[in-house]
Amino acid sequence: MNLFNRPVAQFKTESGKEILIFRPTLDRLPILLRFTNRLIAEDTYLNLTGRAKTYQEEESWLRGTLADIKSKKSLYFWAVSDGKIVGSVSVNHGYERSWHVGKIGLMVDRDFRRDGIGTKLLEFILKEAQDFEIKMATLEVFKENFPAIKLYKKFDFRVYGRLPGGLFRKGKFSDTIEMYKKLD
Repeated sequence: MNLFNRPVAQFKTESGKEILIFRPTLDRLPILLRFTNRLIAEDTYLNLTGRAKTYQEEESWLRGTLADIKSKKSLYFWAVSDGKIVGSVSVNHGYERSWHVGKIGLMVDRDFRRDGIGTKLLEFILKEAQDFEIKMATLEVFKENFPAIKLYKKFDFRVYGRLPGGLFRKGKFSDTIEMYKKLD
């Protein structure tokens, strides 16, 4: 069996659902496309917006992500339940003088929110980030995304900036809240 077809971790949600964490692979592109387009249709607090992604667009994005992983610029993982991607988490290395800073990305399917998946994925990626030689994690969040802000604060992320009107969602501008956490 290919190393990338085996889960790298697993956990149970608060409601008892079994979640497996996998590295991304091209063979899971169809389930990634469903996950992505479901989030786009929901128009949730993510940078994913607009029309649904095509298979070709998602394949191009995934190939680029896999190249970044191979060149050690990124870490990216999928949370899978019953063969469906229900969450994803990533960290991307900074460049040049900010090589030690990693930007975190976290997404959870609406049917799996408030069940502890975000907590487990954030805990997982922070550990992986340290092993990836990242000394400080950053992230951006919509000011109205109170559950996410509460989660990040639980992990000792601190606000270091606010960009007024930095994000646009559902016809309105929203402030971008920028947060960080030292990892060492």
